[in-house]
Amino acid sequence: VLAFLRNLRATAIISAAIPVSLLGAVAAIYFLGYTFNTMTLLGLLLLIGVVVDDAIVVLESVFRHGEDPGADAHSATIAGTNEVTMAVVAATLTLVSIFAPVIFMQGMIARMFEAFATVVSVGVLVSLFVSLTLTPMLCARHRRLHSGEGPVARRLGAWLDALEGGYRRVVAYTLRVRWSIVLLTVIAVLSSGWLFGQIGKGLFPEMDEGYFMVTVKVPLGSSIEHASERLARVEEVLKRQPEVEGYFSTIGQGQAAQVSEASVIVHLKPWRERRASQQEVIDRVDAELSGIAGVEAFPSPASPIGGMRGEPLHFVLVGPELDGVARQAHRLRERLLAEGTLGKLDLDLQLALPQLELSVDREQLAAAGLSGGDVAMALGVLAGGWDVANYNDVPGDGERYDIRLKAAPGELARAEDLSRIWLRTASGELLRLDSVASLRRTVGPALIGRYDLQYAASFYTAPTIPEAEAGTRLLRIARELLPPGYDVRLAGRADEFRKTSKYMLLTFVTAIILVYMVLASQFNSFIQPLMVMVAQPLAIIGGVFALWAAGSTLNVFSMIGLVLLVGLVAKNSILLIDLTNQLRAQGRSIDAALTEACPIRMRPVLMTSLTIILA
Repeated sequence: VLAFLRNLRATAIISAAIPVSLLGAVAAIYFLGYTFNTMTLLGLLLLIGVVVDDAIVVLESVFRHGEDPGADAHSATIAGTNEVTMAVVAATLTLVSIFAPVIFMQGMIARMFEAFATVVSVGVLVSLFVSLTLTPMLCARHRRLHSGEGPVARRLGAWLDALEGGYRRVVAYTLRVRWSIVLLTVIAVLSSGWLFGQIGKGLFPEMDEGYFMVTVKVPLGSSIEHASERLARVEEVLKRQPEVEGYFSTIGQGQAAQVSEASVIVHLKPWRERRASQQEVIDRVDAELSGIAGVEAFPSPASPIGGMRGEPLHFVLVGPELDGVARQAHRLRERLLAEGTLGKLDLDLQLALPQLELSVDREQLAAAGLSGGDVAMALGVLAGGWDVANYNDVPGDGERYDIRLKAAPGELARAEDLSRIWLRTASGELLRLDSVASLRRTVGPALIGRYDLQYAASFYTAPTIPEAEAGTRLLRIARELLPPGYDVRLAGRADEFRKTSKYMLLTFVTAIILVYMVLASQFNSFIQPLMVMVAQPLAIIGGVFALWAAGSTLNVFSMIGLVLLVGLVAKNSILLIDLTNQLRAQGRSIDAALTEACPIRMRPVLMTSLTIILA
């Protein structure tokens, strides 16, 4: 603002709009029960660049009218504000119309962006009120007209005048070759389809949170001593990493609470104390953990959404039979590993837990006066334990401890020891368990997974290609490989991205309809809103090109950025069309009105755009 208007008081007037508008947004956070979190702070940060737009437009108009000979501060303020009031109102309502549908999105991600959209919408409405009340008042009372300028200000003014003159010539040229410009625009829009297909797509961008997770698996049925020894080998690998500050390991935290599964939370040093990024550390750790025999280790970033594993791609194979699901899951795993782009697959299928199957001779039991329940009770008490009482060391302190009855440590160390259990009959005689029952070694499921009321096997992986492309390739392979009755369903982040993309498309369509309704009511025309909306696809093309050039992905944050971009482009178009309509009402032709309006609106458009970019 200082560079374009070359006036410290004008810059201070614009700066005053920022805290007032932000306080309005903070008040909305308080009264609606939101908190200061990532999304609300992101909304406030974005508002710093957005809320000054309306004030800049009003101030620039007042500044320009103040340069007229004989103008005073009061008349220049009234004339300048009246000139842009309709455009400012239309632009603000357009931006609100774009963000309002985000509030009503569905899904888990929508709950995150509800507060964001609310904060932005309220802040923009408050900035409209500020720009039409506080900004004109400050201009009338504190803006000095026709004040002298120093050499730097004069040079900036000459540069801006030259820029406006060059832009005027460009506008005049484009009006002479307007159909060529239209043809180039159509080509750019059509070619954007290829560009859109080249960028990666996923739920979240790659982030460096400063910590990651390691899921460690040893064979089912392993003892806790064996699991601890393997986990210690994993911890030795983590200790050797210079970027690791600390870690926290647990055993038996999985769904089945088996000691064969462990997890490690690894904390990295602060960003300024390490050179490698989080993903680089994960890749290095993964390569070193692959050399530990008897261990399957899967390091991954922590999930941004609580309750999920951190791997970007989670999918589930479902079917009507448990054994069939197991067979098809192993076939699918081999096929996906051969694909080479879906990363290191973790198949969470726990069906090979070593077990002892007890077969009871019911006739001999009945002859001895015993039942199957008596055998189960004896085994349960001695092998698993039974809470028989409570102990309180200090009466009345509320601390009570369970007293558990079970076999002494070491008495049931082997499977054969179970055969030496004695049962007491109804007559008081003792009967060895192996005389009425036999034990057989077998394997069985530690956990039976289900999904949508069907048997299921879960897969987790971090593909080397973008999430959306990996999900599409996975579903294609599954359709080719699986027999009828078996299917693959996306879950976790992949499923959330699929639903978010659908909801975001609906949001775009709703926003476009609302924008058209608002503009049609403001311009009192059905055609002019279409002129504003023609520029929006070009803005999206620019955003997609920036994502492609920067190597970024299309995720929930970039989607919100594209929504904001559509609104900002609409605001700039409204400023131009509104002034063009005013000049047309004074009798100028279309070409003459555009040639005059475009250079006049160039300065506020540049100021507002640069303000948002720098913010």
